[in-house]
Amino acid sequence: MFNRHGVPQQRLDSLGRVPLFDGLSDEVLARIAAHVTETEVPSGSELTKRGQGSREAFIVEDGVAEVRIGDDVVADTRVGDLIGELGVLRNAPRSATVVAKTPMHLLVLSVPDLHWLADEQDVADRVRANFDRHLGDLERHLGDTTGD
Repeated sequence: MFNRHGVPQQRLDSLGRVPLFDGLSDEVLARIAAHVTETEVPSGSELTKRGQGSREAFIVEDGVAEVRIGDDVVADTRVGDLIGELGVLRNAPRSATVVAKTPMHLLVLSVPDLHWLADEQDVADRVRANFDRHLGDLERHLGDTTGD
């Protein structure tokens, strides 16, 4: 039921199924578990709103949300996606509005916890790759709209 790290094995197994954490040891997953809280949100819930402050980020454990910039839907989230990290890591307003399309199970990271995750040796490269992908998506979208 519990492992030697004091975290329920079911929780570690659940974290290990998140693509962002795939292949990490139980020891690393236990450290991550100490920095996330879980929440369920119904479809239609607004997770982030473009232009507002960035106080947390989310890891999609189950469900789908759409990412909107202005009136454009630019992407749907996938299980394992880290969303909302651009504003938190850049200490900037939200760059997109994210709305749950389905009921969702999310892992929530506060500002200090996301910074911890971004600095955690075993996870930092994965967080940076996710950040770079989202920043590239944002820049491509903004580049597409400036020529209109």
